[in-house]
Amino acid sequence: MRARLTELDPEALQLFFDHYFDRVHGYVRRLVREEHLAEDLTQDVFLHIHRSLARYDPDRPLSPWVYTIATNKVRDYWRSRRHQEERRYQSVDAEDGGVEPTARDGGPSADLESSEVSSQVAEAVGELPEVLRSAFVLRFYDGLSFEAIGTIVGRNETAVRKRYSRALKELREALAHLSDG
Repeated sequence: MRARLTELDPEALQLFFDHYFDRVHGYVRRLVREEHLAEDLTQDVFLHIHRSLARYDPDRPLSPWVYTIATNKVRDYWRSRRHQEERRYQSVDAEDGGVEPTARDGGPSADLESSEVSSQVAEAVGELPEVLRSAFVLRFYDGLSFEAIGTIVGRNETAVRKRYSRALKELREALAHLSDG
């Protein structure tokens, strides 16, 4: 199939899209923590992939190549002026003490508690430094090997293992209050 992708074969492109879209969107969503932004960035990722497929080497694994493009698009966004301005705006909002409500329509208290825990976990993951967050999300949510993650983030396997371990440690500390209950 990889060779057919470089020829922009419509059937291969559809299979590729079906296989990777939700995975890439979920990865980007966990990194940027905002649905509309994740949709925009995911669209940018697939546009970039489509434009680059003719140069893709079908002998190379596809997954690390796709996630590298996604990671770079997110990093480009984080470096952008738009992101810096949004961060300044959000810090002013945070001083107001406003908390965004979660989108729930009520329900049993167990569902509400589960939703709150999920929200706290997502928030804790979002608060990780970018280098730790990328390693954690790619390993925990996307199930990639440490070697593949190393290829994506440009580090060796040992460094990625350390980042993942540090991410887990920081998450345990940030979420310790959940197990005290």
